[in-house]
Amino acid sequence: MFTVDGDLAGDGVTLLAERLWPHLLTGPPDTLVDLALASTIDTAGLDLLVAARTYAAHRHIPLHIINAAPRVLRVLHAAGVSALPGRSPRAEFATTTAATPAPRQHTAAVMA
Repeated sequence: MFTVDGDLAGDGVTLLAERLWPHLLTGPPDTLVDLALASTIDTAGLDLLVAARTYAAHRHIPLHIINAAPRVLRVLHAAGVSALPGRSPRAEFATTTAATPAPRQHTAAVMA
């Protein structure tokens, strides 16, 4: 679980990227990014989450973005990043960016 300790802007983006990318590159079973403390997001933060979402979907790794504040949620949805609003007293919300894994076809691959 990756918790953003403040707004997803400036140095906060750098700190998240430094922790998130090595984790995603290991091919974890799933990844959780908690945006509960992020009330704003800048273009660098958006770029990071879009790139992480794209990479995770390509690798069939579920990437859950949870507890997005309304303002952050609007920006994420406009960019096509799936996320749901922050926690309500009765429920915790999460969504995945990786749909069910694509069926594998039995084909040979050659790498040079």
